[in-house]
Amino acid sequence: MTTIEETALGRLRIGLLGPVRAWLDDHEVAVGPPRQQALLAVLATNPNQVISRAELIDAIWGAEPPASAVGSVHTYVAGLRRALEPARKTFQVLVSAGSGYSLRVGPEGVDAERFGRHRQAARRLVVAGDHEAGLAELDEALALWSGTPLGGLGGPFADVERQRLAELRLDVVEERAELLLVLRRPAEVVTELKNVLDDHPLRESSRALLIRALHQQGRLGEAKSVYQTGARLLDDRLGVQPGPALRGVYEALVNAEPAEDPALPRVVPSQLPHDTRRFTGRGDELRRLDALLPAAGALRGGGTVVITTIEGTAGIGKTSLAVHWSHLVRDLFPDGQLYLNLRGFDVADKPLPPHDALYTLLSAFRVPSEKIPQTTAERSVMLRNVVAGRRMLMVLDNAMSTDQVTPLLPANQSCVVLVTSRNRLDGLVATGDGRQLTLGLFDEIDSSALLASYLSPERIEEEREAFDELLGLCAGLPLALSIVGARAWCSPNLPLAQFVDELRDAHFRLDALDTGDDSASSVRAVFSWSYDALSPAAKRLFRLLGLHAGPDVSRHAAGALADATEEDTRAQLDELVRAHLLELRTDGRYQFHDLLRVYALERATSDETPAERDAAARRGVRWYMHAANKADRQMLAFKPVHNIIDPPAHWTFPEQPDPEHARAWFMAEETNLVEAIRRAVEISEHAVAWRLPQTMSSFWYVYNKRWELWNEMLRISLEHAVLDGDVNGQASAYSSLGIVANDLRRYDEAVAYYHQAIELFPQTEEKWLVGITYNSLGLTYVSMGKLPEAMAALRTAAEAYEEIGNTWGRAWALQGTASAYNAMGDHEKALEYGQLTLAAWHDVGYQHGVGSGLHLLGEIHFAAGDYVAAIDYYDQAVQARQGINDRFGIANALQGKALAELRAGRPADARDSYRRALPILTALESQDIPAVEEALAALDADHP
Repeated sequence: MTTIEETALGRLRIGLLGPVRAWLDDHEVAVGPPRQQALLAVLATNPNQVISRAELIDAIWGAEPPASAVGSVHTYVAGLRRALEPARKTFQVLVSAGSGYSLRVGPEGVDAERFGRHRQAARRLVVAGDHEAGLAELDEALALWSGTPLGGLGGPFADVERQRLAELRLDVVEERAELLLVLRRPAEVVTELKNVLDDHPLRESSRALLIRALHQQGRLGEAKSVYQTGARLLDDRLGVQPGPALRGVYEALVNAEPAEDPALPRVVPSQLPHDTRRFTGRGDELRRLDALLPAAGALRGGGTVVITTIEGTAGIGKTSLAVHWSHLVRDLFPDGQLYLNLRGFDVADKPLPPHDALYTLLSAFRVPSEKIPQTTAERSVMLRNVVAGRRMLMVLDNAMSTDQVTPLLPANQSCVVLVTSRNRLDGLVATGDGRQLTLGLFDEIDSSALLASYLSPERIEEEREAFDELLGLCAGLPLALSIVGARAWCSPNLPLAQFVDELRDAHFRLDALDTGDDSASSVRAVFSWSYDALSPAAKRLFRLLGLHAGPDVSRHAAGALADATEEDTRAQLDELVRAHLLELRTDGRYQFHDLLRVYALERATSDETPAERDAAARRGVRWYMHAANKADRQMLAFKPVHNIIDPPAHWTFPEQPDPEHARAWFMAEETNLVEAIRRAVEISEHAVAWRLPQTMSSFWYVYNKRWELWNEMLRISLEHAVLDGDVNGQASAYSSLGIVANDLRRYDEAVAYYHQAIELFPQTEEKWLVGITYNSLGLTYVSMGKLPEAMAALRTAAEAYEEIGNTWGRAWALQGTASAYNAMGDHEKALEYGQLTLAAWHDVGYQHGVGSGLHLLGEIHFAAGDYVAAIDYYDQAVQARQGINDRFGIANALQGKALAELRAGRPADARDSYRRALPILTALESQDIPAVEEALAALDADHP
């Protein structure tokens, strides 16, 4: 941002540390209703960053936004622009970017940001020894507050952010109290912290500071009473004892601090490894580590020991981050910096036992070997005594478990401990002493910066396409990017395209990610360290998951793949997640990093026999067939089930209590289901290859009109129904292909498919299939204007449905007949059958049918010239289809409504309906897009 831009953007100020407010040129402007304020708050909390519409919707409404959420976001943005950009042509602060928005503000534009900068400035001043100036900065920070942060706002984001900001304020109040105690001004501390404890009586850190302030004033009896009150409250309300920091402050009231052992020399260890000159990215993580630094007073002995675990998968950059940050803050720890590799995942050696680790740490302080105790417990006590009173930084790298780390931790409050691990060290967090920082993959910007650090700008520019492909193949893993960069740097005359060719083949990708120097610079070796530490059962599941073709997997599908019970599967998945070899997403599904997937497949190929791999693959695709069948039955109970054997009793499936849950399952699993079909083809599992596409047809027909994919899958279904010798499967595939062709308005092709299905009917006993095929044929004939043929086909459909008593099919036949009468111009008959259709759908309880019936009544009233009634029915159709997220149906109803509104002389309403339909059609890649765009252009020209 240039100086000129900063000056211009400095006109805008946003207040979050109280009610949400805004000022333009020092004049307050109205920021609208609460949800508009919430949108502003989200953007202001992330200034100068792009926040997607999806993120905004989630922040404002949470997991269940209304159907109008996207439109509401547009409305709120427009409202904010009117308030914040009165002269938008020359001054823009709320800008569109891709699929989201960004609030452009100057460095002083958001009070919460200024609050954080004052706090950091205070810390720097305190480190430099200027406590008065540091106190002044904290006073300025607290002066920015004007009440409850985000006051009056509701919603998920506001609730979480309000709590976060309130916690930050309390932290700063405590840091200010620390400084006041250093400056020997305890009276101010007593007044402030008594107020804090009135509101937060269980806050131990504030209680400890109040006790110290009273102690400094000589009010020992009152100080002890404050401690005893706190201990009683903790016991009564939480059933716990005071933590070590609060106990330590109390003990200081009654005990003199022990003197150092004069026999031990005063040593200042400095053991940090060299920092990497190519350290890249991790800005957010570095800021989070900065925020966990104890305040100045805590570093002098009055705060709580800070233990932070940096976790993540192999090669993610845990050690690099820990070492880099430690170098940045080492001056805050003048009594020394310790570093110890605990070898938790070292392929060449066993993890370092706590007993030996303590010996190494004590030796760093030059404790004579004859003075180091023999037992682990005694060594742990000695280390705590040696470190007592020191301001130290300790980096414990590559920890295997909480048990390996706990004996090494200092007990005093003037140390910061960083622990890196590939495993989740939940035990440290559970004790209340630890904070977790889990590293994710690099984004495209950081990936590009790291790889570019090994290459000249000219080389990148000359081979930009290969450079970009290398980024994708390394999949955001820092170790992989560093290995590729190092190999390219060592071979300046080798084209980058050659590295691309090596990496492009998944079978050899891990070979390409090997510098050949040592095991630590080989992706395969680094992954193996984590893999080798797994239990045999978890190793097997890891390998078999490598055979899973989809992008993610549920625990149910994983259990089938391993042919394991639900309890065993859960335990093995948990082990893989703890080892950071598998990621558990917030939606409860599991996924691999791309390179770990390659490694898992490699292990499956080497460690599993061909027969074991084939059996696992067949279990996997069969599980998806059974799961899809269960979901389809819930979504469409009237559809007959293809003849399949029951799944094994120990296989589990997700609960789907209603059609909406079934639809959501199909949406989440669609890619996996398609990959299961492709895998079934590869292994000649014909029964799955033809049944699964047809089971999915209901989902694709109603909810996700991916015509090209649907058509491809149905062709697979037809081919494998032939190979399986199943005539019903063949007829069903032809019928479904006809429905796809009809949707695409390729009517002659649709009719041909229907007739191919009909030719097979004498060999089948599927009356339901006869009904659906003839009903679909009749509707296609209506669209072609072949009305006698349409009526004949619809009568055959009705007879088939009546014969088997299928009320769902009967409703479709009524609807087809109503459409035919409407096409004939017999609106009275059409209306009669239309009303019968709607009643039938209500009786059946099929919401998609209700929406379809309402849409048909809109068409009938439109054809009869009753545009007001048509608009009303189309409106009802939109609402019905919104209830089941039928996007195609919503868009169609909105288009019909727009035409009726135009005929009714309501062009503004028509424009609104077309605008609502267009993004849906765009998402569906519908062939109606040009017509809608043309209609909108005409409306804009005729009715500006």
